[in-house]
Amino acid sequence: MKLLAAGFAAVFSLVLGVAVIASGPSGDSPPSAVAIAEIPADLLPRYVSAAATCPGLPWQVLAAIGFIESRHAQGRADPLTGNVAPPILGPALDGTNGTARLVDPTSPDGWMHAQGPMQFLPTTWQRWGRLAPNRPVGAVPSPHNAWDAIYSAAAYLCAGRSQLDDLDAAILSYNRSQQYLRDVLDKAVEYGLGAGGGTVVVIGGMTCPVAGPVTFSNDWGAPRSGGRTHQGNDLFAPYGTPLVAIENGVIDHTTDVEQGLGGITVWLRGDSGTSYYYAHNARNAVRAGDRVAVGQVIAYLGDTGNARGGSPHLHFQLHPGDGDPVNPYPVTVRLCR
Repeated sequence: MKLLAAGFAAVFSLVLGVAVIASGPSGDSPPSAVAIAEIPADLLPRYVSAAATCPGLPWQVLAAIGFIESRHAQGRADPLTGNVAPPILGPALDGTNGTARLVDPTSPDGWMHAQGPMQFLPTTWQRWGRLAPNRPVGAVPSPHNAWDAIYSAAAYLCAGRSQLDDLDAAILSYNRSQQYLRDVLDKAVEYGLGAGGGTVVVIGGMTCPVAGPVTFSNDWGAPRSGGRTHQGNDLFAPYGTPLVAIENGVIDHTTDVEQGLGGITVWLRGDSGTSYYYAHNARNAVRAGDRVAVGQVIAYLGDTGNARGGSPHLHFQLHPGDGDPVNPYPVTVRLCR
């Protein structure tokens, strides 16, 4: 108990110092400088308005898919009509070079091709093709119209749901590749996902590990599957909210691909001697051995591991002196409220 008390004494330094650093959660955050530079001015509002038709889909994710699939129509989209010329076609799906073998009798070469700036297969377009707002009366939805393609991609990602609860699964439905998922999320973060108007407030050399509006309760010891009990606190916030270093320290360990219950995780060894465990991350922003400052972004909140399919949250543990975990609630309630 003396060891724990000493650890907490180091953690709860009462010397107050306050600093504010721009940060925050949510797909409602404004476009970053990268987004403004990369996304054509006529397409940016289309991504934003199309994403709004699928609650839970950040516009940055939809725009990131548009970047990866065609670099935003490769500059071929008419800003007045959305029509893309010449058309964008993917490679023939003829079974070579690792592609599927899909016949299309309507195609000049007899093979199916992904079509348009969002790269829809004709069969997928038949189900999910949508006519975008402000298209001419009598217009027919076309995968070769950038506006239609963007709205149709939002419809496909939502898949008829009223609310998108599992963003990772939606992205993987577009391309079942973990690398694709990471590329989309990385680009979405570049476009401003998680960079809204929240703040990081440093008190006594420490800050809340979630850089934005957050909800949590004292769920330490709550029953879990397999007879386990909860060894931390779950902090709930929008997907992509930055997770920051709670104090100065060194990144002790990371798992950058999903493993076990925690999924994607970070261990931070604080200068106080206390270690902190961040789990269920969408992705990490640091590597083992990195020196980090309090308030520095080290990961992004997600739903990996056994949080998959549930509400995005950070599972947060506190280990004084590298010992067993203790209830972090006194720390989180002090720093996060």
